Amino acid sequence: MNDSPQALQSLEALHANVTDAWSGALLGESRDVGDDVRVMSDDGLVRATEALARLQRSVQVLQARCAAELAGRSRTGDESDVAKKHGFATAERLIVQATGGRYADAARLVSIGEATSARRSFAGEVLPARHPHLATAFESGAVSLDAADLIRRFLDRVALRADRDDLGDAEMLLVERAPVVGVEGTQRLIRQLEAHLDPDGVKPREDELRSARSLKIWQDAAGMINLRGAFDPASGAPIKLAIETLVGAELHAARDARPGFGAKASSAASGGQGDAPHLDGVLAEDRSIAQMNADALADIAWLSLSSSDAPPALRAVTVIVRVDGDDLASGEGHATIDGIEHPVAIDTVREWAMSAGVSPLYMAEGCERVQLGRSRRLFSAAQKAVLVARDGGCAWPGCQRPPSHTQAHHLRWWKRDEGPTDLENGIMLCAHHHHRVHDDGWTIFIRDARSWFIPPAHLDPDQVARAGNIAPDHLAREHLASGRRARRATRRTDAPAEMGAPAA
Repeated sequence: MNDSPQALQSLEALHANVTDAWSGALLGESRDVGDDVRVMSDDGLVRATEALARLQRSVQVLQARCAAELAGRSRTGDESDVAKKHGFATAERLIVQATGGRYADAARLVSIGEATSARRSFAGEVLPARHPHLATAFESGAVSLDAADLIRRFLDRVALRADRDDLGDAEMLLVERAPVVGVEGTQRLIRQLEAHLDPDGVKPREDELRSARSLKIWQDAAGMINLRGAFDPASGAPIKLAIETLVGAELHAARDARPGFGAKASSAASGGQGDAPHLDGVLAEDRSIAQMNADALADIAWLSLSSSDAPPALRAVTVIVRVDGDDLASGEGHATIDGIEHPVAIDTVREWAMSAGVSPLYMAEGCERVQLGRSRRLFSAAQKAVLVARDGGCAWPGCQRPPSHTQAHHLRWWKRDEGPTDLENGIMLCAHHHHRVHDDGWTIFIRDARSWFIPPAHLDPDQVARAGNIAPDHLAREHLASGRRARRATRRTDAPAEMGAPAA
């Protein structure tokens, strides 16, 4: 029989899992940490890392509970104040001393503990946690401390301006997605949810970012021209897209120039006659990404000063702003820019639509042919725009690559399966995950306007399908709309009973 306190029994079970995973990973005798990790098998090292992560999350739950209780006992202002009895001004200062960490980390433990712990009313009645869905996910270890704090701050920030039911739906969506997309992906989804829950706040938040924009240029003692800048979404989108496009073209050219890569492709294209041009390895790309970014910006400046012609790669792309047609007509709502996480106001979109160099693209039946069948191998710009609206960027579960880092690929291969260049046969993937799909043997299918990835048997014997990414704006919009529809239906059903039977 286990005599440990109930709160620690799950911790002991996780500790036992760590012990089993560690022991099972060793290929030799255990000596110390350094020797152990060096002799672990590859799969065993992964299992040990995952077991330690689960144990860490469980410890953080207990730390947050203790921190919240310490904070509650340190606000009495009298001799019973725990922090003051131990010589500290606040509970956070006591926690910093105990953990050896930062004050911000201690404050975060207190905030998460208070937001996810049961409360008591003035009458002593036990009340659920302030954020019950987050509390359940955090308690189970599904949501990390970092992600939980991000979600908690968002919910508290919009609570006074958002519909209560919508806020509950948003909380459920965030705790569901956080384990899949991580902290960065959760932040992206929060930006979209905040725009839907607090539409009046989009413009002020954008104005705040715009007021903070800056670009400093100076020459240092070594003769280097230094730039340090920050741009709001509307100003930064064309800069970001232009540089990423040019650097992407350079990287593709460098890949083709690698010995044995471009030569094989050229030879195959020429029918294997051996007359492919010789690719000199000395000319291969040797710049870092940061250096390529700097060179791309210099190229853009030179072109703007000396030529009206842009590089072909740059002419082939445009800044895509996605906005609902009704919102654009009414002047209410918000829009998103492909590759930019922060939503922008309708006023900004209208200014863009009237300015030179930005053209509206209306995606609707009859506007442009988006089903190409076998008549064309490459997906058109219109098709890619529709696929990005569905996938957001790379569709691989949890991948955070933006649209500019992805390409449209055939689910049923063009040559092997004679797959058509149609929307239902397309998906957006970054280069890395495109190779994983082909090399590892993943199967992808589309159902209910969402991609699903089935791993090969050697990676998952059960071959459980993994849900692919969804564009954050689309996910937020559909999730909130679904909740609103359900509540409207419930109110319609309950209305007759509330009004009473009609008079005879």
